[in-house]
Amino acid sequence: MREVIKYGFWFVLVLVAQVFIFDRLVLPGGFVISFYVFFIMMLPFRLNRILLMLIAMTIGIGVDSFNDTFGLHTSAAVFLAWLRPYIYKAFEPVIGYGENQSPNLAEMGWAWTLKTYILAILAFNTWFYTLSFLRLIGPWFTVQKILLSTLTTLLVILVVQVLYRRKMKKNEL
Repeated sequence: MREVIKYGFWFVLVLVAQVFIFDRLVLPGGFVISFYVFFIMMLPFRLNRILLMLIAMTIGIGVDSFNDTFGLHTSAAVFLAWLRPYIYKAFEPVIGYGENQSPNLAEMGWAWTLKTYILAILAFNTWFYTLSFLRLIGPWFTVQKILLSTLTTLLVILVVQVLYRRKMKKNEL
């Protein structure tokens, strides 16, 4: 029950941050920071895939409803939730994931976090921008948006994880 409350709090916090901070940023080139990807990636390893996809769909609907994007964020979030177990399986340590281990920087380290998050965010942004630019407006334009959005989203998520990691270390002392 405690874990449900914790993730419920994170869900609301991430959705509010996405809608009222990151979606309001006007970035050169028109790319976006999809901070809510962080929430999908941080859910426990042992979470059932169907439940993971339902949670991703819910946060996607939340973002879509504030942005009038008609399911674009929802489809990208559900795609990421479907893909996430495959990414985590590809980079699973030889000894496997621990029962109470979480997919975050503090527990998994830099190498694992960078590999999995880059791949996940790149896949998410590829899906997102491919659907949003269904017409051929130039492949370089789409690739540029994918790469810039991936880089900025990754940087924001890593900064949040480093700050959270420092807070956890202070609490341990």
